[in-house]
Amino acid sequence: MIFALVISAFLTSIISGVAGMAGGVLLLSLMTFFLDIRSIVPIHGVVQLVSNSSRCWYLRQNVRMDFFWPFFLGAPLGFVAAYFILGQIEKTQYLYLFLSILIFWALFKPKNLPEIRLKSYQWAVLGFFSAIQGALVGATGPLLAIFYLRSDLKKEEIVATKAMQQLTTHLLKIPLFLSLDFAYSEFLLLITLMSASTILGSLVGVKILKRLPENFFQIIFKSLLFLAAIRMVYKFYEAMNV
Repeated sequence: MIFALVISAFLTSIISGVAGMAGGVLLLSLMTFFLDIRSIVPIHGVVQLVSNSSRCWYLRQNVRMDFFWPFFLGAPLGFVAAYFILGQIEKTQYLYLFLSILIFWALFKPKNLPEIRLKSYQWAVLGFFSAIQGALVGATGPLLAIFYLRSDLKKEEIVATKAMQQLTTHLLKIPLFLSLDFAYSEFLLLITLMSASTILGSLVGVKILKRLPENFFQIIFKSLLFLAAIRMVYKFYEAMNV
């Protein structure tokens, strides 16, 4: 089990390093084959925290701090809001449907419409809603990716800044699970090995990213975002038929 999860963490971290997304969702899916559902999210959160941190470090000169700082200020407020509404919302599956619609619109909107280019305060609003989205359904990557479908950013800036923002949401999850008395110490070896594996995977992924042509990166990024939207539709259908 440990060997399989360490290899999975390595390979999915390469995917995230190359495309800036999809690796975390894929790792979460693979972990369901080996771990109890109550253990998956806390462990995955720590591993992804390390994975995103390593990508930020390898691409630190490409992080758009003007995008990050407002997002960083908005995200904690989103987690506070999520704490109060978590028990009030029963049908979170509609968030999957809403997110899939947003993604399809961003990918296939008419070309004569302008790109979405958020202003500084709007990144704070996105941080707020990303935190809520992450707390309720665990999917922040696809939501963030919508706002990186723009032609004025280099591929390294997209991967680095998005990783920095997701790092924030993963970091804020840890106090939540500690407050719920999750025993991280019982999984210390697994978490350590998986985290170390993601650091190496990020290094390999970033090296590939730097050699990747810009147009090819955009094709991969949009294709993975499209697949994420399809997955959201499936999650909605699955939840409606439980």
